[in-house]
Amino acid sequence: MDAASVSQSARGPDLLALQAVVATWSLLLFPVVAVLLRRRLVLLWSATGLTLCLTLWFAAFAASVPQGTLSAEYAYSLPLSRSLLMYGLGHGLAQIAASVAVQALAGRISSRFLLYVISLLFALAGAFLGGRVYRLAVA
Repeated sequence: MDAASVSQSARGPDLLALQAVVATWSLLLFPVVAVLLRRRLVLLWSATGLTLCLTLWFAAFAASVPQGTLSAEYAYSLPLSRSLLMYGLGHGLAQIAASVAVQALAGRISSRFLLYVISLLFALAGAFLGGRVYRLAVA
């Protein structure tokens, strides 16, 4: 084994762990933040924008990690565009869906747990629909 393959195999599990953290944050933990910020809409949408920017930053980072050889024709642009599209539609849409659900239902539902469950369902639906749109766009 040469040094390049060792460093690539060492970075692989780290990237998978980071992808799991981003997915957990987007789908399970961001609705908690949205529910906590339900009465402050400016902070809710600021947090949504910040986490969406961090998600897209991670997408750019994930595209830059060497995952084999890239053809000279596409270089960095093809993995970057697909990574931004995948994370933006999959995780970003989930965060936006959770924020919309919390904003729409915050005054009508007083239970924070029920509001969390509904926003979690909206986030999962947004992630599912985003994944389907990504598959249609890439295919």
